[in-house]
Amino acid sequence: MFVFRLKLTLLVIAILPVLVILGFWQLSRYEQKLTLEQAYESRHGLEPSSLSRVQRHEDPLYLPFTVSGRFDPDRYFLLDNQVFQGEAGYELFMPFLTDGGEWLLIDRGWIVGGDRERLPGVTTDPGHLVLTGFAYKPLGKPFMLAEDIWEEGWPKRIQAFDPLKISEAIESETPDFYMILRAGQPGAEQIRPMVIKLKSERHLGYAFQWFAMALVLILLYGFQIIRTGKNHKNQHDV
Repeated sequence: MFVFRLKLTLLVIAILPVLVILGFWQLSRYEQKLTLEQAYESRHGLEPSSLSRVQRHEDPLYLPFTVSGRFDPDRYFLLDNQVFQGEAGYELFMPFLTDGGEWLLIDRGWIVGGDRERLPGVTTDPGHLVLTGFAYKPLGKPFMLAEDIWEEGWPKRIQAFDPLKISEAIESETPDFYMILRAGQPGAEQIRPMVIKLKSERHLGYAFQWFAMALVLILLYGFQIIRTGKNHKNQHDV
């Protein structure tokens, strides 16, 4: 009897903290996603500002802005494993030299992948352009099965957006965010709709599920302890 209770208690001690931690993690994800949703709703309709104003903002995510300058047509990055309407392809990122002498990475949109052995060519307007889009940067580190090793030469096929590695590759510093072009802008390819993949309410529901499982575990543990105690008492009474 003692051995059974000990094993049961150790099992509960091992599982219960995991359930509680997962519940609080989902609550934190809920708060983060809610903040993103509110930022997107409040910012995507604003009038575009300048790059310098966006850079001074504490959190530039989703802020619209306008830049003028020229693309560097000889150097670009192809973000791998991007799917649009069921077809595999790349997200096209290209350095853009502004009139102020700053480098900014531009997300020109999605292009079809085609032959994996040959990287797709890109047509780029070499002239002076005025572009409008909004600031964006990935949240958190992406999951990768292996190290993202960038080969020599251009273009570069990459597995994740890394502003430090990008700055090193083009030998010029860039902001920690990039511009996503609005549809119809010069140089824009297929611009995929900006969709927040998982609504904040879903994380709240997941948190409730983890906490409910923790509560059920405690109740089952208490029931089992009381039951075994009664059985033990009845055996002694007999």
